[in-house]
Amino acid sequence: MSSRFHIVFAGASLVALSACQHSPEEIALASRSHIQIVAEEATADLKIDTIVAGEKLNEAERDAVKYFAANYRAEGHGAVIISRPSNGPDDISAMRAAADARAVMLAEGIEPTHIAEGTYDGTGARTAPLIISYRTYNAVVPNCPDISHWDFAWTGANLALPSFGCATSVNLAAQIANASDLVGPRRMDPADTVRRGVVFSKYRNGEKTSAERNGDADGAISTAVK
Repeated sequence: MSSRFHIVFAGASLVALSACQHSPEEIALASRSHIQIVAEEATADLKIDTIVAGEKLNEAERDAVKYFAANYRAEGHGAVIISRPSNGPDDISAMRAAADARAVMLAEGIEPTHIAEGTYDGTGARTAPLIISYRTYNAVVPNCPDISHWDFAWTGANLALPSFGCATSVNLAAQIANASDLVGPRRMDPADTVRRGVVFSKYRNGEKTSAERNGDADGAISTAVK
């Protein structure tokens, strides 16, 4: 009689263990690995199609280069590359346009060592654009699944939808100002050695090292509401 009870209890234990088994997909869903935000490398480019024979960039094109240069300074990595067509419809105009684009970027504060130039084969093309590009990063949620084929009536596993949490992660990714922050810390600005010397000098002389307060820093707590 007692052995029967042991067999029944053992069978019940196996059923309980089998009920706890989950597939790798279900485990990944439970661990929320599908909603992780990652930095995806991307290329930002500006194509200038209207290279007029014998002319430099026009005003609108120069403004576009200025805007592109500002974006590069904010989010670019590596060098900004100016690619002009060779063996294209007008090589001389392409060279002038590339030189003009370089001058605009230099005027916008981009260091000469951060600007690279090259050519690509424009043979046979009626219009070969001037291409300016740089490397950047986008914050994305790459593992959120497509649930358009999901059977919403099936609740056998009693789990959340595979897309659970995706909307929140996608919205958060869209708010990240610079996705390269997900890759690593930003380079620190140079130390202010002059200010550091002043503070050390005051410290050694026993003087106050903090800045003097002026009237603009004064304030009082309002007593209008008690």
